[in-house]
Amino acid sequence: MMIKMKEHGKVTERQFAGIIANTLIGAGSLVLPRTITKAAGTAAWLSILIGGLFSFLIISLIVKIGFRFPEETLMEYSNRVLGKIFGNSISLLFCFYWLLLCSLVLRVFASMLSSAVLLNTPIEFIIISMLFLIIYYINHDIEVIGRVNELYFIFLIIPVIIGIFLSMKEIQVIRLMPVMGQKGFSSIVKGTLNSFFSFLGFEIIVLFLPSLVTPKLAYNYAIKGLISPLIIYLAIVISAIGVFGIEELQNLTWPTLELIKVIRFPGLILERVEAIFISFWVIAIFTTAGNLLYSSVLGMTQVFKLEDHKTLIYPLMPVVFFIAIFPGNVYQVFYYMEISSIIGTFLLFVIPLLIYVLSLIRNIRGDEQA
Repeated sequence: MMIKMKEHGKVTERQFAGIIANTLIGAGSLVLPRTITKAAGTAAWLSILIGGLFSFLIISLIVKIGFRFPEETLMEYSNRVLGKIFGNSISLLFCFYWLLLCSLVLRVFASMLSSAVLLNTPIEFIIISMLFLIIYYINHDIEVIGRVNELYFIFLIIPVIIGIFLSMKEIQVIRLMPVMGQKGFSSIVKGTLNSFFSFLGFEIIVLFLPSLVTPKLAYNYAIKGLISPLIIYLAIVISAIGVFGIEELQNLTWPTLELIKVIRFPGLILERVEAIFISFWVIAIFTTAGNLLYSSVLGMTQVFKLEDHKTLIYPLMPVVFFIAIFPGNVYQVFYYMEISSIIGTFLLFVIPLLIYVLSLIRNIRGDEQA
């Protein structure tokens, strides 16, 4: 019998939204202004909106599939709709994809930390330290995961909003012109694809939907979980363009960190604002990587029909570590981020639609017996 998440506890609606938001607000936002303006220029804000719109459509489809299979996760209903071999293959592809995302998130954060603050600290040590924290986190069941995300979101969102608000005072409006960009709509589309790494991760709700306390509210709170990251992305990109300009942004490895450095507190209360920013960003990376690794482990647990997801945690730890340290430098990390964006785009645009259409054609619902 396959292990079902509903046997391990429940998550509230706010926890559900927090899981989505915390998973999205992570390493991608550290480089988002540079990657998106490289293609879209001053129309980067429009690329963000288009990316957000597609995310809304995809998450709505995932929730719709969840309504059709209310007691099952992707690892369960994919077998019934696509067949056991293809269904398990798709499930494992998602699991390894989340594992890849987790590794890249850890590597991006470690690279930023070692270049900005911990100059003499090996990247490997930073990654291992964060990994041990994450392992302790995901050794718990879904109720603890939900509570942590709900609580940490509050600690994360408040300083982020304050930081963005203060950085906006440094904006020069002329640098935001022309607001529709100079390169046409094709560049806006390319900018959307370049920035999609920052939108990846919300699809882990395929594992959390069966555990939602009030399933009928899944759509509303899924949208709420997406809105906060979308607004934050918009604010970061607009602020970065307004402060640095699109040409200078291309020369900044960590544009969001540089944006924080220009913040001036009234009365010079704080001089090293970026240190405070990084301390809060640890929470963002912790929840993003933790949620992704938890989903990967739990998904494999269901595919292989294991009794407890904790069985796979320690065997997968070295896999995450070696993937994270595999890129030789930060530019290779950015290259692998682009590759993962392509993989994620394919998975999110093709698989949910395929499963939904086939379930309609074959008239398969969750209340049927497998």
